[in-house]
Amino acid sequence: MAVGLVVLFFSIGFSSGMVQNYKTNFSRNFTRLFKNFKSEKLPPIETPIPDVQYATEVKSNKIVSLEDMNTSKFALYKDGIICAKMNHLTYIDGTGDVAWETDTAIVDPILKTEGGYILLAEKGRNKICMYNDRKLIYDIDDPDTIIAAELSSAGDAVVITDKSSYKGGISVYNKTGAKIFSWASGSDKVISADISAASRRVAVSLLNTDTTVGSAIQLFDVNKTESDARIAVDDTVIFNLRFIGDLLCGFGDNRIVGISSNGNVVYNQIFENEQLTHCAIDTNGSKLLSLDDGNIPILNMYNKRGSLTASTTLTGVTDFIGIKNKTIVYNLGRDVYFGKINSDNIIRYAAAMDVKDLIIISQRSFVIVYSNSIEFVTV
Repeated sequence: MAVGLVVLFFSIGFSSGMVQNYKTNFSRNFTRLFKNFKSEKLPPIETPIPDVQYATEVKSNKIVSLEDMNTSKFALYKDGIICAKMNHLTYIDGTGDVAWETDTAIVDPILKTEGGYILLAEKGRNKICMYNDRKLIYDIDDPDTIIAAELSSAGDAVVITDKSSYKGGISVYNKTGAKIFSWASGSDKVISADISAASRRVAVSLLNTDTTVGSAIQLFDVNKTESDARIAVDDTVIFNLRFIGDLLCGFGDNRIVGISSNGNVVYNQIFENEQLTHCAIDTNGSKLLSLDDGNIPILNMYNKRGSLTASTTLTGVTDFIGIKNKTIVYNLGRDVYFGKINSDNIIRYAAAMDVKDLIIISQRSFVIVYSNSIEFVTV
C-alpha cells in the first residue's frame, strides 16, 4: 500500500472532536475493560526539547506548477508522483518531469496506488477505474455509493459503500474488475477496510455507539460469506486499517493494535495521556505517530511488531508526517524536516509557501505539495 500521511480525520465524517463527544456522552463512567489484550503502555517521555543544528543545503529542488490543485489528489507511484483530478491523471517522475497524462471518467477521485496499480474511485458516486500506468484495466460501477477505497499490491480493490438499508458495506474487486466478495453491516458503522495481498484476508473496522463508543474489527476470507474472527476494541475508534503482509495494523484515537490473520492480538499500544494526531506507515510496517501530551509534541516510531524503536520531542505541532524505509518527513509551519529520526543528518528545508502535504519519494528525495504547485527536493 502506498505510503502516505494519515491524519486523524475520518473521511466518512468522524473527527477527533466528534470522537471525544461520543466518549463524553456515552462513556462518562466507562471503566476500561481491555482484559483480553496484551497492554504495552508507553513509559512517560521526559527528554527535553533538543537544541539541534540542522543542515539546510539541498542538492536540488524543482517546482512544478499544476492546474486545479484544490481538487487534486496526490500519491506515491513507482519513482514519482501521481496526480489525480477531475477527469485527468498525470504521472510526474522523480526528477519533476511529466512522464505521461491521460483522461479519466472520474470526476471527484479517491486515489490509491500500490505496486504498478492505480485505483480511482468516484467519491459519492459509483464508478471504479483501475490503471497500470496510463493503461485502463477496467471501468466498472458498484451498485452502491462509494465512500472510501483501498488497494493491495495484488491489484485487489476494497470499496466502502453507503449501502441502502444497512449501516455500511464493502465490495472487493480483483485486478480484472470481477467482484469477488461483498458484505453489509446491519448494526455498526463501517469506518475502514483493507485486504491482504498475501492471503486475501479482508479486515473491516466497525463503530458502535449504542451504549458506549467502541470499535470491532472483523476478518473475512473472500471465499466465505461469514466473518471468522471478530476482535472488540473498547473505548476506541479504529479509524484506519492497514495490512502489512498478513499482519493487520489498526490505528485508533488512543492506541494502535496489531492483529494476526487468524484474529490474535499481537500488540496493543495504549496512549494513556497522549492524543494521537497524525500517523503514517510504510510498506515494511514501520509506523510514525505524532502525539500530543498537552505540553510537548512527540514523534514516536514503532516497528512492524508494535515495539517503540525511537522517539523525539518537537518544538511545535506538526501538520504532516510521512515515513518510508525508516526515513521520515514532517513539517513545523513552513520548515520541513527530512531524514532519519534522532540522527545528525536531518535536513531542515524552508518551503516556499504553506505546506499542504508531504510525500517521500526515496531516502534522498521528497515532495512538498502547495496550493498551486508541487516541489521536488533532493538532499
